[in-house]
Amino acid sequence: MIIIPKELPVIEKLNSYYLNINRLVEHYQGELGAGVVYFRTAATECALFFDEYNIVNGCCEEKQQKTGGQAAINLVMEMAPHNNFSVSVYRISSNQLYFWANLSNSELIYNGLTTEFTDLEGLIRKMESEKLTGYIDVQLNGDFKGGLLFFFNGEIIGGLSQDDKGNPDRSSVYKDELITSSREFGGKFNVSRIFLDYGESNTVSPIVKSAVKEKKDPPKKQKSAASAPKTEAPETDMATLLRMLESLLGTMDRLVGQNRKIRLDFETLLSKKFVEKIDKFEFLDPFAADFRYSDGKVSYTGDVGCDVLAGAISECVLEIAQNIGITSQLRKDLHSWRKEFADAVIEYDLRL
Repeated sequence: MIIIPKELPVIEKLNSYYLNINRLVEHYQGELGAGVVYFRTAATECALFFDEYNIVNGCCEEKQQKTGGQAAINLVMEMAPHNNFSVSVYRISSNQLYFWANLSNSELIYNGLTTEFTDLEGLIRKMESEKLTGYIDVQLNGDFKGGLLFFFNGEIIGGLSQDDKGNPDRSSVYKDELITSSREFGGKFNVSRIFLDYGESNTVSPIVKSAVKEKKDPPKKQKSAASAPKTEAPETDMATLLRMLESLLGTMDRLVGQNRKIRLDFETLLSKKFVEKIDKFEFLDPFAADFRYSDGKVSYTGDVGCDVLAGAISECVLEIAQNIGITSQLRKDLHSWRKEFADAVIEYDLRL
């Protein structure tokens, strides 16, 4: 299984019979700057990772046979015109491109750490302090499902359960559930480090090495009808952010209202939480009313940036959900919300 972030699909389910793959990549290099072209049939998966100048890496999996680097790139170019691949393109944040492109270029640094002697939460803290770029492979005992936790410079950027189909889960709930399951069922942990930069390790594939070098002096590309001017990933404006927060708070409002065990209404719970957070986020003071949620509507008259506002509200929502025991239900009900506002969720690194 090839793991790529599929939160930001640009185009999906094209047929490789009718595509010029070189032109396709060139077009989205100009359009996105960084991303991945993903190819799939019933028996084969392939991916081409690109930045604005190069195809930086490739990988293919066919009948449990794995190919990487330039060999995989050549294989894709050879197979695509003659196989009925379903082709999709996904945007990847440029600062995380080399993480996903080099997921297979990893070195095992801790092997077979058992839950008898190692607590997953403590191991996570250790990897955070060591600024790990890599992942923890959690293998639970028996038939219980484990998963992966991905780290980028010591920060958890997502996870992947054994039940998923290559779609990373960015919610903080996933990490907490994995910790709980490891304590309940037991198992072992393997930790791998991913190498990203040229010269850091011999395990970096030659195609990535050349991309790092060429990026300093990018080659000139011929213009074509398929090329488009480069545009940056869209920044979320305040109006879009408020619409996103209104939808988030409305979902919580509905869940609280449906739960007869919760005696207080959601607006009261939110006001109490805002009071708790005044020292950290002054603009949440319910008496100043810079930010208000009432009758399903959001209003904001403050001047803090979108990133601060998004982080503050999501933090309050998550803590309320945890306090009243509806975190799992909230996570489930926010599936369509995460998809609708994928750009903002990634831009502000919201862990819901």
